[in-house]
This record gives sequence, structure tokens and C-alpha cells, in this order.
Amino acid sequence: MYNIDHTEDFNLTVALLVDIFKIKNKALVESCHTTFIALFGSDYTTDVMTAAVFQLAATDADTCHWALHNFYELDACLKLIEGALKFAIQRLISLGFILGKDFSANANGEILLNRAAKLALLDNVSDADWNFLEEILQVVE
Repeated sequence: MYNIDHTEDFNLTVALLVDIFKIKNKALVESCHTTFIALFGSDYTTDVMTAAVFQLAATDADTCHWALHNFYELDACLKLIEGALKFAIQRLISLGFILGKDFSANANGEILLNRAAKLALLDNVSDADWNFLEEILQVVE
């Protein structure tokens, strides 16, 4: 990914982006995103944004949700939501729930599930994982 000489720069950039997300100013985040792409390229920017959102998931759930809601279309957020979708499906199957009976996925990237599946999933994931999963789960009664 990055050589060891760039790790400190990467971590500083992630910390900066985390602080900017915490301000919750969409225009400021978009400006940083555009600037980072111009300076570092698209792949690096996606990696930095992904790392920042992961850090927020572990430390600041409210800001994490704000970021995911406001920047859903960015590559970093799309990849995170896609990963959360795959993770949830695999976890539900490993817990014995049946796709098409206890849960299903829709074209909007959401998982429709019954209350039992939601409770089992909640009991079997970390708080940080749950922050991503909340964005894609829809409980069907």
C-alpha cells in the first residue's frame, strides 16, 4: 500500500480529515476531498477517507453517521457500505439465518431483516461494525 516513510503523513492526513468531519460542514469536506484528489490522487484520497470514517466509527458514531449520510456517493463511503452489506449477509448466514426467509437485500444496498435477525446481528458485531450496519439495515415486522 504505502511505504513506511509515508505512514506518518498518511496518519496526519487521516487525523486532519477526522477533525474536518467533526465540524460537520459539508462544503468544507467536499473542498478537502477535491484538494486531496488534486494533491494526492483519487486512490490515496479514497484510502484516507476510508480510514477516517473507520476511525469515526470506532470513536464518534454520530459523526460517522453524518459522514455516511452526507457523502454516500463518494467512493470511500460506497466501498464501506458495500463492505458492510457483504459482512452483514455473511454474518447472518453464519448465525443460521436464511436469505430470502429471515433477511434479503434490495437494489438500494439495504438489508431487509426480521427483528430476530437484527437482534442476533447486534449481539454478534462490535460497536464500530454496528455503526456501519445501521446505515443499511431495515427491520421488517
